[in-house]
Amino acid sequence: MIIIIGAGIIGLFSALRLLEEGQKVKIFDTEEINADATSAAVGMLAPIIEARPQELELFKLMMDSKKKWDKFLDLGKNKCLDFGLKKNSSLLLAMNSDDIERIKFKKKFYKTLGYEANLLDKKDTLKVEPALNSNIVGSLYCKDQNQVDTILLKKFLINKIESMGGEIIKIKKLQKIIFSKGKLELHKKKIDAKKLVIACGVWSRELLKNSFNIEVPLRPVKGVSMLFNLEKKLFSNNLWFRNIYLAQRKDNVLAVGATEDEKGYEDSVTLDEIYFLSKSLWEFFTETEKLKFIGIKAGLRPAVSDGYPIIGNLNSISSNIICAFGHFRHGVLLAPITAKLVCDMALDKPIQSKFDFFSPSRFNL
Repeated sequence: MIIIIGAGIIGLFSALRLLEEGQKVKIFDTEEINADATSAAVGMLAPIIEARPQELELFKLMMDSKKKWDKFLDLGKNKCLDFGLKKNSSLLLAMNSDDIERIKFKKKFYKTLGYEANLLDKKDTLKVEPALNSNIVGSLYCKDQNQVDTILLKKFLINKIESMGGEIIKIKKLQKIIFSKGKLELHKKKIDAKKLVIACGVWSRELLKNSFNIEVPLRPVKGVSMLFNLEKKLFSNNLWFRNIYLAQRKDNVLAVGATEDEKGYEDSVTLDEIYFLSKSLWEFFTETEKLKFIGIKAGLRPAVSDGYPIIGNLNSISSNIICAFGHFRHGVLLAPITAKLVCDMALDKPIQSKFDFFSPSRFNL
């Protein structure tokens, strides 16, 4: 039996991969968490746009995972629609001369990564996306930077896992576990567990501290996103502004995200967050008054001090404990490659040395 702690996108993807390999899997998740990162994620699959000059290893990991997402697309359109996976493009939009310089810099940087983006003037930008406001002055057009509907994706994964015999067990509170000699103890119950996967996002820090007395340099970064119903489809591409981004989903749903604030474990939505997103929408496109509000969601992204996820065996405690958390803004994008690594580690398969970069051992864990 392989036990996974955490039923977010990383835990679910990992469970499905293990089940496909013929393993028995149980996922434990807590009922008390409201601000999980998956529910608030917009679902951008855009490694080029998310790339940063100082994060080359992370970029390579994102590209490896993007290839796995592309394989899902190749399975056929009908299957992909089950979880809202879309092959489309992204526009980085400029509102003024400073923004133009910013996207020109990005175009040059993307070229160093082997990717050619197209710089569009105002006229061509509005031709691509007519619903944008006329105050747009230009854009950078990035092909094959896709998106997935995270709400549909989570439902799809849960249904698939349960249909394959996996169990998802909700418990009221999970603050401490004991793992030793093939047994996992939680809430005074012992369960056979060949391997243990810690994949509970930012809450992994507290769990590891309480259970094994080790400190992980992990902190929450709050993000808020909104969903709207539209009278008709407004956009064909993902839209990236300086501070927010928009994704057109199926059934004329528009996802808007996301704020980024250091507010600890606060999981409520505040008026300033609503104002920030709403004000930005008014600035960027026409007919905002026709948007019908569906809901707003806060999520706590798990940010590691060095900016990279923690994926690997927790050898300081036990090689049978696998860490899979700290993905910050990239959890959805990185889920397939993380699941592959978790599965290989759980089955004691050899791991390519390039992935050692993300091991807990970099923190002496």
